[in-house]
Amino acid sequence: MPDRSRQTPSNVAGSGRLLRSAGTVGGLTLVSRLFGYARDMVVAALLGTTMVADAWIAAFELPNMLRRLASEGTLSAAFVPAFADTARRHGEREVWRLADRFHTAVLVAVAGLTLVGILVAPWIVPLLYPGFRQDPAKIALTVRLAQLVFAYALFISLSAVLMAVLNARERFAAAAFTPVLLNVSIIVFAVSAWIVDAESSVYYIVAGVIAGGLAQWLFLVPFARRAGMRFRFLADWNDPGLREVGRLIVPRLLGVGVVQINIIVGRMFATRLGDGPLAAMYYSARITELTLGVFAVSVATVVLPAMSRQGAAGDHAAMRGTLSFALRQVTAITLPAAVGLILLRQPIVAVLFQRGAFDADSTAMASAGLMGYAAGLVAVAAVRITAPGFYALHDTRTPVAVALVAMVVNIAGCMMLMGPLGIGGIALANSIAAFTSAALLLAILRVRLGGIDGGTLLRSICRIAAAAALMGWIVSALANRWLGDLGVPPALLSAGLVATIVVGTLTYVAALAVARAPELRELRAVLSGKLSASAGEPPDGSDAG
Repeated sequence: MPDRSRQTPSNVAGSGRLLRSAGTVGGLTLVSRLFGYARDMVVAALLGTTMVADAWIAAFELPNMLRRLASEGTLSAAFVPAFADTARRHGEREVWRLADRFHTAVLVAVAGLTLVGILVAPWIVPLLYPGFRQDPAKIALTVRLAQLVFAYALFISLSAVLMAVLNARERFAAAAFTPVLLNVSIIVFAVSAWIVDAESSVYYIVAGVIAGGLAQWLFLVPFARRAGMRFRFLADWNDPGLREVGRLIVPRLLGVGVVQINIIVGRMFATRLGDGPLAAMYYSARITELTLGVFAVSVATVVLPAMSRQGAAGDHAAMRGTLSFALRQVTAITLPAAVGLILLRQPIVAVLFQRGAFDADSTAMASAGLMGYAAGLVAVAAVRITAPGFYALHDTRTPVAVALVAMVVNIAGCMMLMGPLGIGGIALANSIAAFTSAALLLAILRVRLGGIDGGTLLRSICRIAAAAALMGWIVSALANRWLGDLGVPPALLSAGLVATIVVGTLTYVAALAVARAPELRELRAVLSGKLSASAGEPPDGSDAG
């Protein structure tokens, strides 16, 4: 029997509004991801999985750590609840003074961290990448590239502040679009290197990253101005609102820092496998990010403001509905995506990257990593959705504690699995840690909220799993027939891959339709405008910006 919604009309309207906002963000993020894959294809063709590729990825990871600390929802998770509370208590004027103080504080803090990063790079690189120590030229190149690219961390952190401000106003579109600028910049500079000086291509890529980071910040400035921000340099460290942001952000930074430790641990193990595995792991992780970025992260972005309002009002019933709805929707996307990525991992990597310096051996390495990462796709998406529930309740300690447990699991997994499985084992350890995080966060939040609609979630997962299993059976049969030989002409391989994906997707959707899955009905209703109309909400009710 299909589930019948127990939501009230207002809750249904809220769910529809969330999906429309998530759809806007997801659509723009999809555009960004497509440009991102174009960027990765150009860079992979230039660098392959060579020593230079490893050095570039290792160097870029250092400022990227700062970027992830400031981005990845970290600033939004701390700022959005404080923004909502300040607006409720003190009104618009004080809200925008808080925004300016926040922008100033991040500018000062990240500028200092960037300078420190440049100075300590010669000591940090050998420590983080012990496998590089056997090659002094590799160490030297990595240090030089890291010092050059650190400027990116400053620009992208300031961009993250403006994204947080716009997200607090539920204007998501501009922030979702900005990564396109970074990707386009890298593509332009990388193609220029291909034409002008391929031997120095890695330095052109560095220039593209810095220019792209600056472009992202400058692009968001007028949108933030229209929202109400004034861009005054206000260094008032005793401001109560800023202290509240700090109180919320420090544990969140610790939590993200633990995630970064997991990434570092994986890469420390990978550097011991010779030249290439570090780059191969990067490309395989990038493929899994497509599903996460287009849907899971998009839903998490729009769920945070909603749950922050519900948490501030003490409406745990509404929070349960929002959380359950979001989890069901992301599971409906990520579970079949994980099945498809695992079954089609080799042709996907070959079609996306196998050209130029990226050869068949590179494809084999990246495919092993893709299988390990894809196995944890559902869990990573669940963590992205569940963690904001704690932030909405102003609880930043629990996610940190859970992340620490997951870190221990990840380290143990890498130690046990790298030997027999190589980079695939390292990626699989990351997935096992993600499932650990998701299970603990959901169990704790269930107690805090008095439930998470567990029966509805379980029935939804069973329906989705059955449909994904049927899809996997069809995809496996088609892959054996159409994609068994990766040595066929690229156009033929691409056509076979697209056809397999299309047939698999249609099979999955048809299976959900036969099961009368509420997830499919909800999405179809939102797209047709019927859900919002039935709930008394205007058809264009999105504030996506």
